[in-house]
Amino acid sequence: MAPRSLARGRSVSEPPSEPASPGPRSSSARRTFVWMGVLSVVTLLLGVLREFVIARDLRASDSADLFFRGLVIVGAARNFGLALFRARWIPLGPGAAAGDLLRRELRSQGLIVVVALVGLGVVLGPAPWSGPEAWVFVVAVVLAVIGASVRALAERGGYEKRGFVLEWALPVGTIVGAITVGRGALGPAVGITMGLAAGLLALVPPVFLQRASTASSPATDYDPLRTRWLLLDTLMYINLGLLDAVMSPHIFDAGGFALLNYAYLFVNAALAVPTAAATVVALRLASDPERARRILRRWAPLAALLMGSAVMVVWVALAWAPVAARIDAAAGWAMTDAIRPIVLAAAPFAALRLANTVGRQARVAVEPRGLLAWDGAGLALRTVVLVVGTAWYGVIASPVALVVCELVQLGAWWRWTGPAPAERS
Repeated sequence: MAPRSLARGRSVSEPPSEPASPGPRSSSARRTFVWMGVLSVVTLLLGVLREFVIARDLRASDSADLFFRGLVIVGAARNFGLALFRARWIPLGPGAAAGDLLRRELRSQGLIVVVALVGLGVVLGPAPWSGPEAWVFVVAVVLAVIGASVRALAERGGYEKRGFVLEWALPVGTIVGAITVGRGALGPAVGITMGLAAGLLALVPPVFLQRASTASSPATDYDPLRTRWLLLDTLMYINLGLLDAVMSPHIFDAGGFALLNYAYLFVNAALAVPTAAATVVALRLASDPERARRILRRWAPLAALLMGSAVMVVWVALAWAPVAARIDAAAGWAMTDAIRPIVLAAAPFAALRLANTVGRQARVAVEPRGLLAWDGAGLALRTVVLVVGTAWYGVIASPVALVVCELVQLGAWWRWTGPAPAERS
């Protein structure tokens, strides 16, 4: 459900047949919010199907761990790029063609690729590089970063709906690869890579063939230093499973990381629906920082309440025998008993995550440097809780660590009153 006050901000573009510049049309913003939510439901249903295919073929095994570690790095590269370029480009006024904006951020894209590849090497370890799986994930990382920037440009230009083609190509490709190629983690990895390539090709024509507006130029608004702060904020905060993936070979038993991913599937099923729409609409509101700060802070607690309730509904459904029996039958093993405690522990995380997603966008748009201290504190505490907690309670420490991180992040925006006078100028 779209909060009404969120929909009253600067409008988003018209449907793809008539891309429009941001303007004061609340009906367009509301329509975009609803459409992105509906399309996100399709995305998460495809994601559920993908996870069942992986769970049936690989179960909680070393091969499943390998696949999910690579998937986490690919997902992190996509999330980093998408969060960075959304925050960088969506609040800007019209004026530059997509190609011009993309060229301004080539270094940022290159840096994300390099960091992601280093992370891939660390997470996978030395053993998988003797086989093809790791090298397939290298190609997927590069395509993921490029695809993230192109999707952000699509959302800026009014092609939010078409951007979901890239989202749908990923689970569909994974399923096709797992069924046709097989061979443990190799088939799904090949499928992800092919899905990224197909989705990217579908987005390129509408994004780069649209004409640039001559009404204004974003050159005076385009501060390269702000990109660096946004990049650091993105790398430190939009990491979700990345820390778990890095630590998993050292702190989890075999199959433990795969079990976490199966549980987070159901959490993300609730979280993914409003997140994309909330981010884009909130960033458009952030073009008017003072108004955005008031509206977003008002609606963030409601978003948290709704999201926490949604995850609790998922947890109750998993405990209902008819639902659990069907899920276990689809997976081919007793999956629900293993993941229910993780889903329950993750409910506060999902609530806080959506609240922070909504609330922090006003600061993301105008003062990203101020977020870094909160990002660092949250990441440090999360690491301590994860490492120490896993020794005592196993994988359940992962969602608890996420809750701690999100609680810290509340301080980044709840009492924030806007940039200092020098920063406003």
